[in-house]
Amino acid sequence: MTVLACKGHTIQCEVSAVLTDLAQVISFSGPGAEPETFEADYLDNSDAGIPHKPTGRVEGGSLEFELWLDPGLSGHQNLTAKSAAPAVESWKHIFPDSTEWPFSGTFKGPNPTGALADGLRASCSVKLDGIPTYP
Repeated sequence: MTVLACKGHTIQCEVSAVLTDLAQVISFSGPGAEPETFEADYLDNSDAGIPHKPTGRVEGGSLEFELWLDPGLSGHQNLTAKSAAPAVESWKHIFPDSTEWPFSGTFKGPNPTGALADGLRASCSVKLDGIPTYP
């Protein structure tokens, strides 16, 4: 069993039709695909549990990430441009062992946050259009 460190993880976004590394990412969460289900209970069910069955469709979820925001950095300016003109674009989640999860999605953010004893951060997310291509 391999335990991967997070250092070396990369998120890439589409810039002029080229996937480009995002600078200064400090944390991420997702994307977490979730199968769509429906309640499949019936009147003569004697079990206390409520049964659920899959529909065959999957919600791709979102990739959430936080970065040190540098408003003068061209890559971060690209993110603000994505907010002003939302579109479904190519993204890629690259793990430290070089495993890749490419996906399409629409960028949401950046949402800057600041505090007296901290650096300028931004919370961002990408709403997936479908599900990632898993290896």
